Amino acid sequence: MSSTTPGFSIWDDSAYDYFNEDTTKKSSVGRTYPLCTEFFCDAYFSPQKIISLGIMLGRVAIALLIMLLGLKMEKDYMRSITNTIFIPIAISELFTMYIEFAYYQDLFTQSPSQSKEFHGTYIDWTPEFVGIINDYVSINTLVMLPLLLYCGRIATLPGDRINAFPTNMICLIMQIIPFFICILNYIETLNGAVVLKILAATSRIVTLISFSAILVQIFISIAVVMRELPDEAATSTDMQIRDARSRLSWTLAYIIIPFITMIPFVVEAIFYILQIKGAPNSGSRIVKVICDILIIMVNFYRPTWMVVITMIFLPPYRRAVPLLFCCCSCCPKVNVEPLPRKENESSLMYRYADL
Repeated sequence: MSSTTPGFSIWDDSAYDYFNEDTTKKSSVGRTYPLCTEFFCDAYFSPQKIISLGIMLGRVAIALLIMLLGLKMEKDYMRSITNTIFIPIAISELFTMYIEFAYYQDLFTQSPSQSKEFHGTYIDWTPEFVGIINDYVSINTLVMLPLLLYCGRIATLPGDRINAFPTNMICLIMQIIPFFICILNYIETLNGAVVLKILAATSRIVTLISFSAILVQIFISIAVVMRELPDEAATSTDMQIRDARSRLSWTLAYIIIPFITMIPFVVEAIFYILQIKGAPNSGSRIVKVICDILIIMVNFYRPTWMVVITMIFLPPYRRAVPLLFCCCSCCPKVNVEPLPRKENESSLMYRYADL
């Protein structure tokens, strides 16, 4: 590959074109200037491109859907954590729209020099930024999933052991981890110094630690789901405590797909830390190439399947979906079971969920 962003982003021109990352790349060799003179340009709006644009807009829409659903539900640790996961995903999808628009605008440049200047200002830096945001999204997802399981297990504890838990504040503080790592990975691509390569291994170490933490918490959560819960879990007026076993079970189902899709990142991390390169056509080289391809696919399709599994497996989002159709008076009336809440005076864990 021509360029590889360390960590979680595998980004080069061939991969970008192969997965149709919704950008139009026109070679400056042999093209006319301007290539387009009107908005509906035949050189751009081909049938394939129209389908590609539709997919791109669909991905942006579904990435924003989760945050819209969040406005329709009461405060919940699931909402806090999933919003933290989806905000960078939505930013990534919006940036994809910018890239597409930039390449479209380049078709209207009047000369090779103008096109070169336009690329230098608006396009040439975009692959590096995409690598950074992909790193951020992947690391952010890894560090948020253990928190999701942990919060789910807290709700299964006896009432006197459920402490105040400022979920939003913790999610905000934890953003330091992906921010630091994605910037460090980018710097390492600009300077091949040994010390920077060692520091870039931090992202792989975080990957392995987070993956291991998720695996351990999955087994602990399964044990919690199977044991007998305290009496207040069945009698509490707070949905998050009363339905603690059910919500934790659904969370385990929700984590399965993200957990599996992180396996290529774990393999890549092991290869990087152990400096396994492999000879051409060797088994290790084939595994490395397969992991690189899978990482590209995960980065491309992540918004779609994350939205789908969130609306299917997380109870508050399933309850909020019908509310999307109750946004105006002309919409049909939909009866949705109310969400019982504990009084602020007695609420412990969830009173501060929106801090």
